[in-house]
Amino acid sequence: MRIVKKILVILAWICLTSAIGFTVYYAYSEWIAVRCQSIVVKINPNSPRFLDEDEIATMIEKSGEPIIGQRLSAININKLEIKLGTFTTLDNVEIFRKVDSKGLSFKGKLVISVDERIPVVRFKSSTEDYYMDQKGVRVAVSSRFVERILLAEGTIPDEITKKSFLKMADFVNKNDFWRAQIEQVFVQANGELLLVPQVGDYLIEFGTPDDYELKFRNLRAVYQQGFKNIGWNRYKTISVKYRNQVVCTKK
Repeated sequence: MRIVKKILVILAWICLTSAIGFTVYYAYSEWIAVRCQSIVVKINPNSPRFLDEDEIATMIEKSGEPIIGQRLSAININKLEIKLGTFTTLDNVEIFRKVDSKGLSFKGKLVISVDERIPVVRFKSSTEDYYMDQKGVRVAVSSRFVERILLAEGTIPDEITKKSFLKMADFVNKNDFWRAQIEQVFVQANGELLLVPQVGDYLIEFGTPDDYELKFRNLRAVYQQGFKNIGWNRYKTISVKYRNQVVCTKK
């Protein structure tokens, strides 16, 4: 009798193990075979909105790679990330597969997580109009989104000047006082800058963007001390291009 019980116990364990094994194998087979039914785009909420979720999803659908209806495990994610990376508006592109399950029923989707580049300056002239981010990457303007940042005209002469200039532009954008004061900047051929203020009929000779924090500190002292007593329109130019001094030229 004991032997029969042992045999029955063993058979029960075998059946249970087989059932579990079959369930796992079936679930794995279903997971491998699951097909992509949708594309989900997630844009960093702190990013600008040059492109929306539908536009990015359309880029993927028109990439030439089979997506919807394709076996999820067969989708070439690396290739898709490279293709999306060619759009300069987008940054930090990550694509991953996701399978939602309800019991033994599986639904597949492709999830795209992106940042959109944050511009620090807008270059605008009669022939060109584009944004530039802090890395110096050009970003096309969009009719759906306008970034209220420093407006510039001209051509940055070299990479060293560009690096300093973009840091300076970012500083102005993040500083409440200077964002309210500076309207536009002209980048001259020698890399020196002319700043156009929001108020007053004068120009600020800024020199190169090097030591921009010190120059703005010196300029602010003039704003707070000098202009308070004599007004905005007494001078033609204010120069901070020379180290540790401010030179004002009267009209």
